[in-house]
Amino acid sequence: MPNEKELEIINQKLLAKRKKETIAPVSVIIDSMKTQLGLDVDFFVLAKLWEKEFGADVEICGYKKGTLLVETQSFTAMSEINLRKKEILNRLNQYIGGGVKIKNIKLRIKD
Repeated sequence: MPNEKELEIINQKLLAKRKKETIAPVSVIIDSMKTQLGLDVDFFVLAKLWEKEFGADVEICGYKKGTLLVETQSFTAMSEINLRKKEILNRLNQYIGGGVKIKNIKLRIKD
């Protein structure tokens, strides 16, 4: 039977092993969350371009599988984007190049 000192050493080794297995770097967790939410580098480039084009009244709230998710409180802005959708898609895709292909813009009114 192990003595008290040996038990302490075994316990420390087990705790060290457990810590290594369960603790992930914060950067890994954040990167994983960004990917799950569609918030990669391309999203932030698109958000900046969008703000330049439409201002703060219309904001991008997500990007997933080629669809830009956009919110506004203005029905006028929503109508304008729907009318200019093809032009807007062409401009954004032209500006960002070959990295991301935006295929659609999905609009909704902010609550």
